[in-house]
Amino acid sequence: MPKTRPKTTPKETKPKMKSKLQPKPVSITSSKTYWITLALMMVVFGSVYGYITKVAVVAIGLLLATVLVLIGFAFYLKFKQSTQNNRIRATFIFSGASIIGFLIWVAVVLVLDATGSWVQIEASMSDNFFAVTSLIICLTSGAIIGDILFENKEKISLFLQNKFSR
Repeated sequence: MPKTRPKTTPKETKPKMKSKLQPKPVSITSSKTYWITLALMMVVFGSVYGYITKVAVVAIGLLLATVLVLIGFAFYLKFKQSTQNNRIRATFIFSGASIIGFLIWVAVVLVLDATGSWVQIEASMSDNFFAVTSLIICLTSGAIIGDILFENKEKISLFLQNKFSR
């Protein structure tokens, strides 16, 4: 009689230990306290610097508004994460800034010129300074509008289809 050898079972391999999950590196920009502190520091230092250099109060206010809008936009982008394609989101933000933001700026400048307020702005600060700072504010506002349109593009598309389909 032939000897029957017991079937050998392959050695059970222990599952490899997964590498320990390493915590994500902590970023200072992920703290909302950072953004609040940054905004407050910019207001304080901008005001003090403007006072020391004897810049017009209106110019200081406009410059601080510009900086705060840019900080607010960076905060918005950091905490308003999108689950959709970043390339398309960037396109909407760029389109919003370049088209909508520029049209807002043109409207502001035309209204100020039509009402005669442009002369008062020139008297209190340089018209070039106003043009650049107001353009930055309007372009940033247009970028936020572009991102909002991106997030709601399906709703807008359905609304327009219902509105214009017969």
